[in-house]
Amino acid sequence: MDIGALLKERRERRKETLEEVAFRADTDPGNLSRIERNRQDLSVNRLIKLCEALEISLSEFFAELEKRAGGNRLSDPAAAFDKETRWLLKTLNTVPPTRRRLILEVTETIVKSGRLA
Repeated sequence: MDIGALLKERRERRKETLEEVAFRADTDPGNLSRIERNRQDLSVNRLIKLCEALEISLSEFFAELEKRAGGNRLSDPAAAFDKETRWLLKTLNTVPPTRRRLILEVTETIVKSGRLA
C-alpha cells in the first residue's frame, strides 16, 4: 500500500472530511487530496503534521506501511516524497529496524519541540 492511500484510509476510517484533516494539518483540502492520490510531493514535516492530525505517530505510520507490505521493505516507499526525503528514506533503509524506530522517535521529538521549521 502506498503512503497516500494509507493516509486516506486512516482519514476515512475516522469519518473525517478532507477539510477537517487539512485544517488541523495546516494545509488545504486540495493539497491533501493530491497527497492522498500521490500527485503531490510530501515532505517529512507535512507527513508529521498529517499524522498528528490523524492521531497516529510517524513511527506507527511507517510500522503500518511495513506491516501491509508483509514485513518486507516497501518496493518504493519514497515515491510520493521530495528529493531530500527520498534520500533520508533511502538512508534509513540501511539502518536495522530497531534503530530506525529510534531515529523516527528522535525526529518526532525534535519536530514537537519546534526545532524543525
